[in-house]
Amino acid sequence: MNYFSKNKVIVWVLIFLVILLFTALISLILFYSGKSANVNQSLSGNTEKRFQRELLLSPDQEDKVEAILKEYRNATEPLSTKIRNNRVQLLDELANSNPDSNLINNYLEAISNLQKQMQRASVKQYMSLKEICTPIQCQKLSSLYFELYGCQGQGKGMGKGKGMMHRYRRGQGN
Repeated sequence: MNYFSKNKVIVWVLIFLVILLFTALISLILFYSGKSANVNQSLSGNTEKRFQRELLLSPDQEDKVEAILKEYRNATEPLSTKIRNNRVQLLDELANSNPDSNLINNYLEAISNLQKQMQRASVKQYMSLKEICTPIQCQKLSSLYFELYGCQGQGKGMGKGKGMMHRYRRGQGN
């Protein structure tokens, strides 16, 4: 009789764990599906807020920055969509048993050209932002772009320091 009572407890514990597992899975699915729907809105809002916070923009500058960022988004969203579509087509072609190298090269060329257009739009955005900034704000803008581009180290306009001039890295640090 004791054997059956132990089994009942184990069955109820397993049922509880299965319900807990399903609840966790449903929560994750709902969390990530809602997050991906708002990615574009949150990114654009975060960029504007970050520029305002880091550069200490005046109200007039804030309006100009908002217009520049909107123009940038309008220019780059179609390019991003085209890049994504070309990547899907490229991956589909690569998944074929006999992929066509000419078609692959065409997709690669198209992706490269679209990325070049996006880079031009980024440079245009930076130059437009630089025109409305004071010299101090330009230095902060430069450091923001270094960070956004994922560049390490000191770039022009990011400070006058010597950086990491350690004895064993670049000589004696002259």
